[in-house]
Amino acid sequence: MLNENLSKVRKERGLTQEALAIKLNVVRQTVSKWEKGTAVPDADTLCRIADALDVSIAALLGDSEYEEQQDTAAIAKALAQINEQLAIRNRHTATVWKVFCLISLCVIGVLLGKGHWETNHEDPAILLPDIVEVTDVSFSCNGEELTCFFVPSIGNEDISYMVTLSCIDKSVSDATATAQYENGICTASFDKSKLFGQAGYCVVLSIDYHGDVRNVTLANDFYFDENSCSWQAQ
Repeated sequence: MLNENLSKVRKERGLTQEALAIKLNVVRQTVSKWEKGTAVPDADTLCRIADALDVSIAALLGDSEYEEQQDTAAIAKALAQINEQLAIRNRHTATVWKVFCLISLCVIGVLLGKGHWETNHEDPAILLPDIVEVTDVSFSCNGEELTCFFVPSIGNEDISYMVTLSCIDKSVSDATATAQYENGICTASFDKSKLFGQAGYCVVLSIDYHGDVRNVTLANDFYFDENSCSWQAQ
């Protein structure tokens, strides 16, 4: 796993988490989360980690397929799969805790002489965290479509992910597309004929779960032409 390989190589290089964090211009807690497997770096950061530790991306990912450095999109896909595995593990842990709490409540109810539980209550709604993190943001374009890819820290098919391209100088109207969530990765596609590539855009994600909304800026100064895109990452 990435977290185990990262910890192993860092120690082999004689670096502390603090020393590696300084090289990467992040806080020590971020390195700690990567090594504990509670967070996954994005593709660009993984490349910087490999450079800082003088090791191949293949050694960190534990996959010979990446022996030669590939483009960011390919690495991002591999990280998205790791992120999905992490999400599955977290959901499993949450389920175990829910079962434990339910059993504890039942025992307390018996001890207090409760004869029965309310049977007509509704399950509480899932609450979005105050800050939703988004990683592995990338764009691609062809003759007809502009596509945005990203990995949200909270994934659920019941959550609405809306991506808006807002023209910085307001010379053209905003364009909004609904992102499809599948296997931890969101994909939003835009009709290029309704956009103006020479205009600079701010790309904003709106996450809506039953009226609970969080907004995240995905990119600034976004431009595109026939077959390429450029943007300033957040």
